[in-house]
Amino acid sequence: MDQQSDRFRWHPGIVGPDQEVSALITLVQSFNDTGRVQARVRDAIFTELPHHELGEFDIDFLLDHRDSRQPIIFDTDHFEGYERPRLVLHEVTDQLGQAFLVLDGPEPALGWETLVSSLTNLVDSMGIRLTVITDSIPVPTPHTRPAMVTRWASRPELILGSTSPFGRVQVPASFPVVLGQRLGETNHAVIGLASHVPHYLADLDYPESARALVEALRGATGLALPINALAMAAKTVRAEIDTQVNGSEELKTMLHALEEQYDSRVAQRELGTTEVTVPDAEDIGAEVEDFLRSIDDGDDHEDDSRSDDNPSGPRRGNDGDADDDTPDYRPRRGGDSDG
Repeated sequence: MDQQSDRFRWHPGIVGPDQEVSALITLVQSFNDTGRVQARVRDAIFTELPHHELGEFDIDFLLDHRDSRQPIIFDTDHFEGYERPRLVLHEVTDQLGQAFLVLDGPEPALGWETLVSSLTNLVDSMGIRLTVITDSIPVPTPHTRPAMVTRWASRPELILGSTSPFGRVQVPASFPVVLGQRLGETNHAVIGLASHVPHYLADLDYPESARALVEALRGATGLALPINALAMAAKTVRAEIDTQVNGSEELKTMLHALEEQYDSRVAQRELGTTEVTVPDAEDIGAEVEDFLRSIDDGDDHEDDSRSDDNPSGPRRGNDGDADDDTPDYRPRRGGDSDG
């Protein structure tokens, strides 16, 4: 492999994976990681499974740093804390000892075709038999129903038995799906997995969709990936959202309508007669703002109910779990959770 043209560098002393690997999973995150799904999946894999870095791409040739500025801290009289973004290739071992690769980092803004060529060379040189492209998308779906995952592939036989709720639709391209298309054009096996996130929660941390994505990854690759922590987090967040919804008639009405649509789609899907419309950015923004505004309105009512005996309002619980001890706890926005 011509490392100069590929912009990929193995780390010192490494010339490839320690074991035979059969699958590459991409966790290339866009600026707006819907529902923080990929961040959650990344944390689940790297927290619970043995892994090490193999190498990385030269990010200076792939990112426009002005458009994706990393945070830096000004402390009194100096700057500190800047961490350069990295696009890293990891070798990971699953719970049964099977090795696989993970490409982790920000979505490149530049050099897409060059990076596609580099990754194709890596796939060929390491004998990778399957590349899995992960994503999360906002869909008009209720949080009270299991999260769905839309599957696509470079060859139909890779996803036999799977039906898509979408028809033919034009969407803005992202690097991961372009990579998937280009690999497919050169006869590589590619499966795409897009986890659905309720569109009114698109800007919040939603681990149920991450759980569904990991479940789909397990089915597509045969890898033993950790899922229990995500399932527990999903139950916790579901309870928090239910509490907020139950305090608002407006939210309950919206949720009931979404539940009816979901159940109808599930029934019609058996007949192959249903399609789902993906909301545009304005629709998503409006739904999120309405959801958060309804939560804030509920908090205002709680403030009005404070008595002279308890002027500070509802007290925190005493189990020491911080945010979730507060009765008026809000689901966290995507960037506020550390996964």
